[in-house]
Amino acid sequence: MTKSIITAKKILSAALLIILGSGLFAESEEELKKRILSNADLSGESAEEIMAADDGEDKWANSKNTPKRLPSTFPRDVPYTKAGIDFCEAHYGHKIFNEEKRRMYYDASVEEANALPDDYSKYISLARADYYYGLSIMESFDLTSLDKIDLSDTSSTETVNDKAGRCFDKAIEECNAALKIRRGSDAYSTLAQAISMNCTAKNVSYVLSNGLKVRANAKKAVALDYSNGLGQFMVIAQDAYAPWPFCKLRSSRKALIRILNDKYIRIERFDAQMIYAGIGYTFYKQKKWDKAIEWYKKILEIYPMNFTARQMIKKIEDKKYKRK
Repeated sequence: MTKSIITAKKILSAALLIILGSGLFAESEEELKKRILSNADLSGESAEEIMAADDGEDKWANSKNTPKRLPSTFPRDVPYTKAGIDFCEAHYGHKIFNEEKRRMYYDASVEEANALPDDYSKYISLARADYYYGLSIMESFDLTSLDKIDLSDTSSTETVNDKAGRCFDKAIEECNAALKIRRGSDAYSTLAQAISMNCTAKNVSYVLSNGLKVRANAKKAVALDYSNGLGQFMVIAQDAYAPWPFCKLRSSRKALIRILNDKYIRIERFDAQMIYAGIGYTFYKQKKWDKAIEWYKKILEIYPMNFTARQMIKKIEDKKYKRK
């Protein structure tokens, strides 16, 4: 690959960063490809050739100097509060059906966070509460139409993106407040997670200004604590979820499977479902329907009512039926 192609690739990738097991672009894949590539000088090589040439092993620095310790032998940076776990489990278990329920879980999480003895842990726990509040707002709508989606809330002049974005903004502020106290792994990974979802809630200018911060913060989280499962996922997820031709499906899938099989990485239930979804999505993008369904069904083994998994399985089965 020539230097000019590599430079073009980096510029385009930077312009189109998106993360998250459920991260979405408002544009369809085809619209994005046409809009971004229409004026790009790729030295005569097609987008397909560039994607194939760049779909090798990801060479990001995987914290080679960070000691690997079994997660069971030491506590995580900031353990989840009981209410925080309840909120997280309720979201992924699709148990939040209205604002009253959402507020109940959120208020309980905030109350426990404010009762923590140190400010660093308090800010991280508050950030988690705000993140899941925003995430649950977005799940009120079908987020699984990964080609094109309108998140407008027809019951209000304010969009779902606006509501969720404010929650993610607050989570980012709380993570930054925690980082002023000390540089901790969970502060960086929670910050990466909040920025990544904000990239789905905000406009393109926000993505261009902040998208690169996701992987950068995730790498800092892993450098401080190799066992940080969320941080490990956030480093890889961009390559799985970026729109074609900027995704690296095979290498990201290999990396996500490596995370699952690494005994030195702490994988919570909610981390596992994100990784399963990421792997399933790479197969979905390659139109390997049966493999994709297999991985989404793994989510249903731990969260039988999980919204994303059930919707994706339905979508894939519909595609299979139409092709026959």
